[in-house]
Amino acid sequence: MKLYILYTGGTIGSVGTPLAPMSGEDFKTAFTAQVTPMITGQTAITDVEIAYFDHTLDSTNMQPSGWVMIAQNIFDNYKDYDAFLVLHGTDTMAWTASALSFLLPGTTKPITVTGSQLPLFIQEGSDPSAYPFLFNTDALRNVLGSVQFLTMGVNEVCLYFADTLYRGNRVVKTNASEFVAFSSPNYPALGEFGILPTLYNQFLLPLPGANALDANYEQVGADLATIASNITNKSVIQFLIFPAYYNEDTEGDPSLMTSMLTQLSQVSPPLAGIIFEAYGEGNIPSYQTMQDLLKKMHGDGIILVDCTQVLAGDVNYNAYATGAWLKEAGVISGHDMTPIAGLAKLIVLLARDPSMAMADVENLMGQSLAGELTPYYAISGYQNAYLAPGENLFSINGNFQFQNTTDGTLAIYDVSDASNPTLVWHQDMGAQGRLVMQSDNNLVFYDMSHTPLWATNTATIGHNAYLQLGNDGSLALYNMDTNQVFYTIYAPSTETAAAAVPSVPEILLLSTMARRR
Repeated sequence: MKLYILYTGGTIGSVGTPLAPMSGEDFKTAFTAQVTPMITGQTAITDVEIAYFDHTLDSTNMQPSGWVMIAQNIFDNYKDYDAFLVLHGTDTMAWTASALSFLLPGTTKPITVTGSQLPLFIQEGSDPSAYPFLFNTDALRNVLGSVQFLTMGVNEVCLYFADTLYRGNRVVKTNASEFVAFSSPNYPALGEFGILPTLYNQFLLPLPGANALDANYEQVGADLATIASNITNKSVIQFLIFPAYYNEDTEGDPSLMTSMLTQLSQVSPPLAGIIFEAYGEGNIPSYQTMQDLLKKMHGDGIILVDCTQVLAGDVNYNAYATGAWLKEAGVISGHDMTPIAGLAKLIVLLARDPSMAMADVENLMGQSLAGELTPYYAISGYQNAYLAPGENLFSINGNFQFQNTTDGTLAIYDVSDASNPTLVWHQDMGAQGRLVMQSDNNLVFYDMSHTPLWATNTATIGHNAYLQLGNDGSLALYNMDTNQVFYTIYAPSTETAAAAVPSVPEILLLSTMARRR
């Protein structure tokens, strides 16, 4: 197995007082002498290549163009190596790990980003090959733990730190002074290293099919070139909501935050998107000048995404009046996506296709492209996900809600007017139960005794399927490889349900396929 290591700088390769990153050449010399023999002697890795940039960085100085350089470096070597390890500073590591998941979509090879809170080496003498390890450093442990999980072939971009493997676009740095520096508040760890490494396969992304990077190699390369040429042409910012002055009793009186946002709309490169770090469940102060400004900004073509500044939890526009108005203003929900992932995702989308319609970009921001958010608009077959009684799916634009009601009915509501929701479709199941999107691509409704009462009876259609509620209120099954509809349950144009209640003998065979999420 061949491993490609890219050293970009950061604490892991820093020496001296004050700490500064070693040159790439010196780091490669020290690493090859001290660490490579441990990797090749005690793991399945037989060949280690160490690459580096001409100018190493403290990650504080990382910018979006640096993400593309890292992705391009991996892409250029993708066919020649089996696994990739990026050594990076911790300050912006979460942004880089998030960005790589969007820049290298459909990877079938493991890509892990790691670093450390303390350096790997001590600078003693003039020969880097003789540099000793720093006493009590976490750097060596993070490198060797990353390598061990890389040999397991996890097909996504991960971040490894303090004996824990995370999905890279779910992570935030939560401690600047301890070895346990990162957390994944809204998604479980993918693996943990105790005496032995343990991989939690149930939380991994499914193996990509037709959308695999290998199958779309030329297109991914062309996209990276386009992104590289466009990534500095537009600005996207994270904006923290905080208690600030406003006077809603005086018409036209500017508030502090609206004044700041107005000034930001005049930045260069021109502002194309804002990732709000809102209060609680996505709440933003609702005074009139704020409402008017966000409506205007959206009308001017600025994409507005609402994330929460709270570490764990998600955005819920239906919880409070201070969140309910945002949908009308054109602000889309980021659900449980971190603001970090939201920023990286929007920057990449805007650079990959500068001519993409605003509505299409917003639609993609609400979708899970690389596991960065829980798809509240869909349930997936690869996880055997389900809707329990009382649970909902929402359309990405927030205008429709699909509910498995507690009285045993599947129902779609138009909630564009939150004060007056309208029933647009329903089907009575006859009993309370769970609606399961199974890994065999069948959607099945089970009563509480696990007897199947209703099913789509859809034949195997490819790699995986998911159920999605569309922005027009439609409800359909999609092929995960192609994102194309293969079975429609309800469509507003026909106003009919395509799924009929099958005979019991026909669906009994499906009953053993359901698994809890």
